[in-house]
Amino acid sequence: MGTRPSASSKGVLSLVANNVPIRNDFWIESPVSCILIGNHSRYLRHMDRIQGMSVGAEGSRAQPVLGILLNEWFDGWLDTLGMSLDVFSHQMMGSWVFNYVEALHEVGVKAVIYCVSTQVTCPTRLHHSPTGATIVIVPPPRIYRVLRLAKTRLFERAHVSEESLPHGLRANSFRTLWAALASVFKPYCSTPLISLFREMQRDECGSLLVQEYESIRFDLCVLWGSLRRTPVYGTFTGGRPFSHWIRRPFRTLAMRWCAGLAIGARREVERVKGRYRMPSDKMALIYSSVDQSIYYASPKEESRKTLAIPDHVKLVVYHGRIELSFKGLDVLLEAWKQLQQSYLKPDLRLLVIGTGSDAEEFKRLLAENHVPGVHWVNEWVHDRDLIRRYLTSADVYVFPSRGDACPNAVIEAMACGLPIVASDVNGIADLLDRGGILVPPGNAHALTEALRHVLDNPALTHELGRRAQGFVRSRFSTRAVGEQLRTFMLPAAT
Repeated sequence: MGTRPSASSKGVLSLVANNVPIRNDFWIESPVSCILIGNHSRYLRHMDRIQGMSVGAEGSRAQPVLGILLNEWFDGWLDTLGMSLDVFSHQMMGSWVFNYVEALHEVGVKAVIYCVSTQVTCPTRLHHSPTGATIVIVPPPRIYRVLRLAKTRLFERAHVSEESLPHGLRANSFRTLWAALASVFKPYCSTPLISLFREMQRDECGSLLVQEYESIRFDLCVLWGSLRRTPVYGTFTGGRPFSHWIRRPFRTLAMRWCAGLAIGARREVERVKGRYRMPSDKMALIYSSVDQSIYYASPKEESRKTLAIPDHVKLVVYHGRIELSFKGLDVLLEAWKQLQQSYLKPDLRLLVIGTGSDAEEFKRLLAENHVPGVHWVNEWVHDRDLIRRYLTSADVYVFPSRGDACPNAVIEAMACGLPIVASDVNGIADLLDRGGILVPPGNAHALTEALRHVLDNPALTHELGRRAQGFVRSRFSTRAVGEQLRTFMLPAAT
């Protein structure tokens, strides 16, 4: 066991200089402590000597390696899906990250997935069974755990929720003020930069791709990566920008110093270019991929027979997380209720597949509003062949999201030959290319009318589905996306 470092930079440098092993301990992993150290170059030389490596040295690699770091909400995301780390590593698919892993593998690039989780106490390596990728779980610094606990207790004692911070601060509560400060600074201490980059060096990662460039984790990885001479890229999966004044300078520097951004939406490219004055050559329009050997069109009658769905039923399907606001499921329920009241043909059904943070609220809305014709599979379905059968049994696919970037769910439905009715947000407009109908986000009436229009026109349904499938075949193959990722993020490997 190593010696606990003192709270002074002099003490930390003394420990490093004398080759005293340093644990993933109380504060040394925190980026705040890395700033307090002061002499970055001297510190990095000492750390490299301890780890037996040199900054910027090029080692011989049999295969190029790209690290992919998931965002700060990894633990919460698993909780909302009712998923353990074991299930995540042995069964989880259907996420953008695993699509990227498969795409990179197709072009000879190894991808290593990095996650930060409080469920482990030391770096832990798992094998992702479906793709063969390595998953590295790294614990957060102890200071993060302390701040998280302190914030929770302070909010409880002040009887104020984190969502009502402005109101709580006006209530001149001393505890609320400290809780607010803990809430602001806690994310800066959530990423164990030293442990993370040590594991990346062990895996010989040539570059790091961070989920959500509008995040504190991305800011910190870019700043630390610039010291380590490691290219850090960012991607966009629908996260919302957070413009707290404390964080703006870090974000501006991160955007300036990052190696580049992989963005799956033309509108987002224009937003980033305008807000951060990002050069065009530092951005690449890269969408998610789909395995077309798994998701493909098959006879509707066969799928319905397998699932015991009558042939005469008009079926609309949605699959994904159950998040009322972000996924627009509140709008979907309202639109479906309107459609049921005005649609003349019987046997109209909505199939919802998935679970998430709002599962209980979704269940309550279904019960209170007496929404007819809704069948809900309240679980995260890992069997991709079963997902394909659900999709190919439907007449129309609906996706009323308020914020998704380049949703895998829509691409999977398009690959199965379904016409799409979806919200006009972010990259969804890029995906459809005349393979569906776009409606304004949050507009239940427009969603109702679009669904009615498609359901009442079998010829239109067939044509939209044909276009959707053709577009996916030409643009979203694993090899095509893999080539884009490798060329953009690992140019030395091309």
